[in-house]
Amino acid sequence: MLRFNRNAREQSLIWPDNYYLETNAKVREDILKAQLEKEPSEENRLRYRLWKKRYTLPGKGITGIDHYMKLVLSMELTAQKRNSLFGKKSFRKELGQIRDIFCLDQLKECPDYAYLWKDEFLNFWSLYIEVCREDKNYTGELLGLGRISGERLTNKLKNDMEQKAVILPEKLGLSDDLSLFGEAAREAFCYYFP
Repeated sequence: MLRFNRNAREQSLIWPDNYYLETNAKVREDILKAQLEKEPSEENRLRYRLWKKRYTLPGKGITGIDHYMKLVLSMELTAQKRNSLFGKKSFRKELGQIRDIFCLDQLKECPDYAYLWKDEFLNFWSLYIEVCREDKNYTGELLGLGRISGERLTNKLKNDMEQKAVILPEKLGLSDDLSLFGEAAREAFCYYFP
């Protein structure tokens, strides 16, 4: 299982750390394809399946969209549809998309490889934290005239990640299926904010 290494970016990285510490989709694909050529194992084929579900659409290749990010940002709306009179069909469809993109059914079939999902989720949460820390809208004060302090940003991120990684999956009825997602969020948060 991937463990964050504070000095990893300065060191020459080896497989699979070089793959999981990278956040650029195309660079990640290149690293993974090179490793697949060297070692076409079941483990690496699963990594590639997770990568494809995260970054591509069937028949279109890389879309430039991180589908994990898209799902996480839309889970609040999906959760609201659960008890809606007119949103139940849409809720079931979106729940199916969440299960499909995160490959949750495959995770149940391959519990010995659960660490691959957790490592992919760690990569996602690292990207999420980096994006939030750099985003002027996320870190901005009223009317964008300043930035919130380090402690306030830490609390905002903690609450935001808890909402997205623990509370929303519970509201969606996916708390068991996405338990690794929550664990990865906690681990990533503790890495960035020890």
